[in-house]
Amino acid sequence: MAPLFVALLAARAADEGPEALFQESSFFDALMEARDKSARSESDPEMVPVLKAIAAQVAQQVNNMSRVDSYAKSQKDNLGFALAQPKPQKDVSVIGANFQTLSQGSDQIRSNLYYLSVRCRMARSQALPDKDMYESALMILRQVQRLQLALNGLYRDTVSSETAMQARRDAVDPYAFQEFHMFKRSVMRLQPSIYRVYNAGYALAKDCR
Repeated sequence: MAPLFVALLAARAADEGPEALFQESSFFDALMEARDKSARSESDPEMVPVLKAIAAQVAQQVNNMSRVDSYAKSQKDNLGFALAQPKPQKDVSVIGANFQTLSQGSDQIRSNLYYLSVRCRMARSQALPDKDMYESALMILRQVQRLQLALNGLYRDTVSSETAMQARRDAVDPYAFQEFHMFKRSVMRLQPSIYRVYNAGYALAKDCR
């Protein structure tokens, strides 16, 4: 049984591939200097709605993460009830499948944050000192701060579930434990994505100031 779980883990890692990291760090770098700033004498007024839309999309990721956290708390409560039963294996297996779904939700948030960081970088290539653009860029940073707080709460609840599962390791089948750790891994991988959005938003705000 153990080799099967290892194979599943390796398959998931292979799906992501090294090209994802390459694209995330390099794919849009060429756009940064695509338009010479010295050729522009004033900022584009249409950029303000674009920046507000980015801020709204970051806020949507806050809501998405809060929903994932809410479901994670439910699984933690279900886990506590299941582990209190004489034969919890069947219920724990169902909870393991639910953790797999939560992993997919976390991975989707991470993908969304990647594209939002790209949008900030693209917007920065059009940035000039402008009060309205600066205020809109600050809106993005405020939403990123909310996103970080939401991740902190999600991580705490994830660790709490891990503590409960470790306490009854004998009652948790390997499948459920594997799916939980894949979920925890997905949660932890959200942190670098938040950093990328914050760094891109901060650079944008600095150029608009």
